[in-house]
Amino acid sequence: MLSSLLILTLLSPATAGQTDNCHCFRDRSYDPGHKFAADDYLLTTSFNSLIAATLSVKKRQIVLMKMKGGVDPDELLIALYIADKTEAPVDALLSIRDNGGSWQDILNSPSLQQTAGTDPVFAKIAAGTIAHDLTSPITDAMINTHYHARPEQISTLRSEDFSNKELNLIFALNKQTTTPVKEIVGMARQKKMSWSEIAHHFNLTPAGVGKTILGNQT
Repeated sequence: MLSSLLILTLLSPATAGQTDNCHCFRDRSYDPGHKFAADDYLLTTSFNSLIAATLSVKKRQIVLMKMKGGVDPDELLIALYIADKTEAPVDALLSIRDNGGSWQDILNSPSLQQTAGTDPVFAKIAAGTIAHDLTSPITDAMINTHYHARPEQISTLRSEDFSNKELNLIFALNKQTTTPVKEIVGMARQKKMSWSEIAHHFNLTPAGVGKTILGNQT
């Protein structure tokens, strides 16, 4: 029964069950009096830009899916990654998950087996890695692709407990300002500067950082 659902859903458009809970950001620019207030927006818009720039999806589509609510961010990232690698519809993948299918089931479906290949993230899915633990290798792959960061450099920063969004921002600021990664890390950890404060130090706005990551995509 599940295999039939997988085939039918992947071959036809579908819409995952979602609600209308809007997730909006009130603080979108650096405020010296509340230096951490805009960090969430800066980190999120920058990460959305990275996803859009590397996974063949419009940023506005990512934002709309998140604003509608009902989609776990980890699940959405995995779905977008699989869709980029296999050309399966994102909505169809999320619909299968809503109906009880696992990511393993999805990759084992006849319609995707031919395109799965030897992707390292797919190997982790096949091994039963939980969704939350799949976001790190996906983020590493995106950072490597977009910023040409060395795997060992990414691994070193991961050992310092930076989140996926923070890792992306570090490399984004490195690329946009040519400031060494080590110096940016020092501003955050040793000098205790907020992320939006660091961007402001380089005369960058949260929205501007995101747009630069995105490049020419509208």
